[in-house]
Amino acid sequence: MAMNAGSFAVAEHYLCALLAHGLMYGKQDIINKVNEVREQYQVLPFAKPENQGPRDEYGRSRMESVEIKVRKIYGQMAAEQQKDVLRSCLQLLRAQTDMFCHKNDWLSVMLVVRDRLDGNINQNNFADFARGITPADWPEALRISDHTPKNFSRLLAPEDRMEAYYDMEENPQAKLCDKFWEIIIQAVLTEIP
Repeated sequence: MAMNAGSFAVAEHYLCALLAHGLMYGKQDIINKVNEVREQYQVLPFAKPENQGPRDEYGRSRMESVEIKVRKIYGQMAAEQQKDVLRSCLQLLRAQTDMFCHKNDWLSVMLVVRDRLDGNINQNNFADFARGITPADWPEALRISDHTPKNFSRLLAPEDRMEAYYDMEENPQAKLCDKFWEIIIQAVLTEIP
């Protein structure tokens, strides 16, 4: 209809709706069609957006959908099952990497659990929570103490303390957080029926 509108002023209404749909759902073919029509009317084409990856039927990126699914599955688990999953994820983290080598690395565990899985976890209740997910064979030097969470405020810049770890300007444990979250995603999606 836009191609046969006769003038760009009329065609533009159709193109705006098409462009919005194409951008919202990441449909590059629609954006290409909009640019074809604009070219027909001798109007500059829109710049093509960077590939944002595959999208689901609601226009969310696939990664967003995975995160939502993991959070939902985790939330439906019994408390003991949640602890078992996190305990096995900690074991995998130590087995696959050499990233967790100080007591202060518990900060990354707290940030991931707080920001991705359970918003009720905080600096005040984390030490007890961490003891509940610590694997039995965990080295004594890496076990959390009551004083460990008190160090967290020294590790994070004041402006980052209320931010989610993935939105922080400077997260000193960004790589560890990302790796731990990656392990949790795999564990929840592959090991849970």
